[in-house]
Amino acid sequence: MRHLIVLLLLLVAVPAAAQTVPPDVNNPTRVEWTPSADHATIDGYSMDIVSPTGTIIQTIDAGKPAPDATNTCSAALNVQPVAFGAGYTIRLRARAGTVFSDPAISLNKFNRIPGPPSKGTIK
Repeated sequence: MRHLIVLLLLLVAVPAAAQTVPPDVNNPTRVEWTPSADHATIDGYSMDIVSPTGTIIQTIDAGKPAPDATNTCSAALNVQPVAFGAGYTIRLRARAGTVFSDPAISLNKFNRIPGPPSKGTIK
């Protein structure tokens, strides 16, 4: 399964040189991030799908997934409603009531591409 890696860094500044940018992903199915430092007290996370021009085209309620053993949260991502194209990003925000954190932008981008046809038969 392909993953779109997203790191949520709310209180810790990481130098740009320390970050490795993962490759772009075609038709991702999941987003992963490091939870907010306030994970225990927030209500959940919101994900915005952002077009290459910077327009938010869809906002998804990511819920409040429990961090796994590596302190990583993940949520399903359905890109089927997104128009075919390249260079989409995810903007992730922690939510507490009607208050949102500053956004964390995905380190890599994703492309929405058509699926391949079935195997053809020559007759």
